[in-house]
Amino acid sequence: MRSVARTTPRWAAATLAIGLVAGCGGTSGDGARGGAGADQTAIFKYGIPGNPTSLDPRRSGPLDPIFLNNFYDSLVRRMPNGDLKPGLATEWKFTPDAKALEFTLRTGVTFQDGAAFDANAVQANIEAAKKPPSVLAGALSAVSSVDVVSPTQVRLNLSVPGGHLVNTLAGEAGMMISPAKLDSEDLKANPAGTGPYKLASIADGKLSLRPWEGYWNKAAIRNGGIDMTVYSDESTRLRALRSGQSDGTTITPAQINEAKSAGLTIITGPNTTFNGILLNTSQSEFGNPKVRLAMSHAIDRKAISDSLYAGACVPSVQPYQQNFWAYNPALAYQDSYYDEAKAKALLAEAGLPGGFEFEMLVGPNTSYQQLGQAIQGQLEKVGIRMKLTVVEFTQMTSVRRTGKFAATVALVQAGRPDPSQFIADFYTTGGLYNPGGFNLPGVGELLTQSRTSDDPAARAKPTQEIVAKVLEAGPPVIPVCGVAYVAAFRQGVAGLEVPVNGDYDFSSITVGR
Repeated sequence: MRSVARTTPRWAAATLAIGLVAGCGGTSGDGARGGAGADQTAIFKYGIPGNPTSLDPRRSGPLDPIFLNNFYDSLVRRMPNGDLKPGLATEWKFTPDAKALEFTLRTGVTFQDGAAFDANAVQANIEAAKKPPSVLAGALSAVSSVDVVSPTQVRLNLSVPGGHLVNTLAGEAGMMISPAKLDSEDLKANPAGTGPYKLASIADGKLSLRPWEGYWNKAAIRNGGIDMTVYSDESTRLRALRSGQSDGTTITPAQINEAKSAGLTIITGPNTTFNGILLNTSQSEFGNPKVRLAMSHAIDRKAISDSLYAGACVPSVQPYQQNFWAYNPALAYQDSYYDEAKAKALLAEAGLPGGFEFEMLVGPNTSYQQLGQAIQGQLEKVGIRMKLTVVEFTQMTSVRRTGKFAATVALVQAGRPDPSQFIADFYTTGGLYNPGGFNLPGVGELLTQSRTSDDPAARAKPTQEIVAKVLEAGPPVIPVCGVAYVAAFRQGVAGLEVPVNGDYDFSSITVGR
């Protein structure tokens, strides 16, 4: 088996192993588990920004792992710091010719509906995930067929290099659904995985999860369940935490001082997401590279970071954050990139000396609206007039996938499930989030090169070259700043670590008596 640690971001050990030990001042993730005086029957109450798009991994939205990880195990388990460990598969290896990826499966595992987990179940899941209307088909496009070798062994045959697949199968594409439920429309609100929790109830604005008695790793569950309540406004979420309605929630960097003054415990660290602008290159004036470059040069990223995120959203013109292997150090952000005169000159070269107008969709969270307003003000200085329209999370997911938008403010996960998937989705023809058909010569070939190995050291050069090419050509998704993960918890809560790639493990959380 190839070393699973090779797919770990280089920053992990140094900056992201920040565990939550409320009231203790500790930083070790494992040390946080258990929590002195913890009541393992206590319900953990967590504030969330929106409802799930779908509890079917094949139809889920980018922010749905916060729900899905509770109901489904993946073939490969991704730890909070990015390490890859055995999940439903105990080991994996590429064949010597690199044309197949073989998994050995865990025994004694059942689905929540009582069906057995085995190689036939894996085959059925992978085949189903490759078919419409699954949003995972692109992530699994390298898999040409699946062979059941034995009840505990399965082989994924590859049509193209698949060095990215181990990471991919640690995410939604590797989440196993009971084969009997694969064709059920009910799966959207009634998950059937092998994970630690069952869904006790779901209503608009609240989900209740309770431990599943048949879970194969039951000893890992350290609480009596999770109640998730939607508070779309960040201020409301923090007030709910301060008043005791919640035990924890994500907050913005600008709220850290308020949370600390209220006696809450804060955990923070970088991850692989960024705030940016997604453009439909078939709409408005966005098919013109000079227009996209003008917009990028018109954005004062440092001012946005300082005013909206207390400096904690790192200004960037590329999708990957510093110290991540896909990051291109030659494109480190310089304040001089913000250049209103250059933006105006590019618009004039594009035949738009007077600018133009377009509509920008933005999610319901206050932070997204504030970001949209900041961008609106900056673009207006160079003659680009932007109308802001607020839409709900589920509507935002729908319009982004159907291409029924001109532009959106977006929180983009560039590292999940694998950096190359971001490139495939946003920069290649037919990509899930490339409705305008943005296409740049050479990107496809470099993407293939980046997937010929599972070693980040070998993958870095072609990936970084893609980033440089796209930036030079005017990116269809314009990064603004790299997001820091920030969460606040009340005293007595312990056990959560910063989820680098957006993989949440709530089973480890304990709640003090």
